[in-house]
Amino acid sequence: MRPTDHFLPSNEREALQWLIPALDRPLGNMPHDEFIKAWFAIGYLYGGLNPDEAMDHGTKVSYVDNGPDRFRLIEPRLIAPFYVRSGWPLVLAPLAKEAWTRNENGELHDDELYCYELVQLGILDRKKGETRLVSTPLKS
Repeated sequence: MRPTDHFLPSNEREALQWLIPALDRPLGNMPHDEFIKAWFAIGYLYGGLNPDEAMDHGTKVSYVDNGPDRFRLIEPRLIAPFYVRSGWPLVLAPLAKEAWTRNENGELHDDELYCYELVQLGILDRKKGETRLVSTPLKS
């Protein structure tokens, strides 16, 4: 078992519980475990986002709301606005910037920055319908 294996969300509900508290707060002094949970939640929830594009997303922003209803009901900013070039929601951009800072400082390894296994896990869970959001309240 790798040290980060206990930071794998079991479903969308858990991923959102890890991500939402990280929004709109200072990230530089966020404890590593909290940050990596939030970062891994992004990988799990947003299979189409690329960390490389997060630092070069341009300035054009879209307010088109075409994301999943389940996200809209919980935290609409997880869908829009988003950067047109990269697809990154504006609310997630600070987390991506912090991930790159931690990577450059040796605090976040490349496999944690890109977390492709989590991306794949999230996609497969959504294909199976493993969201756990419909019948379960988000806050525990």
